[in-house]
Amino acid sequence: MGKNTRRDADGSRTGKGTIGQRTRVLRMTLVVAVIGAAVGLLVRTSGPGSGSSGAGVVFKQVGRNGPVFTVAVPPARTADEEYLMKIAEQLSAQDVQAGASGQISVMVWPDNVPVPKEPPTTEFDASMKTQIAGVFVNPKLNVKHLIRFKNGQTISERDFGRKVQ
Repeated sequence: MGKNTRRDADGSRTGKGTIGQRTRVLRMTLVVAVIGAAVGLLVRTSGPGSGSSGAGVVFKQVGRNGPVFTVAVPPARTADEEYLMKIAEQLSAQDVQAGASGQISVMVWPDNVPVPKEPPTTEFDASMKTQIAGVFVNPKLNVKHLIRFKNGQTISERDFGRKVQ
């Protein structure tokens, strides 16, 4: 028997080249699995937790304090109330998946102005002058309410869920 051979369980001889081929195949399989896992992870993290949705709703979650989120959206989308509501519904759904009630408030700014990481607590905060909208969602009561702001003043309100009495 030579140095480069060994006996398998069935007694046949196996050359070093066969072992090398098996090792190479195992390595390639491992590399493909690692790459697949990395791609899967990247696809998943580019979704809700990073601030944008797989459903085409692009925004940046800047901050959060309890059930109150601060987000930034492209200036071209600030007038689209359906778009703003989709953001709030997405954040509410994430809250529910995390085991909370899903009752949230979303404070929205255009992404071309400074957006606070901590939600403002009074109307005297300077960032309130640049906030464009506030959205309240309570999925258990089907309440979806959007308030539009301009220069710190309420300019309109709209209900998307059941009517609040």
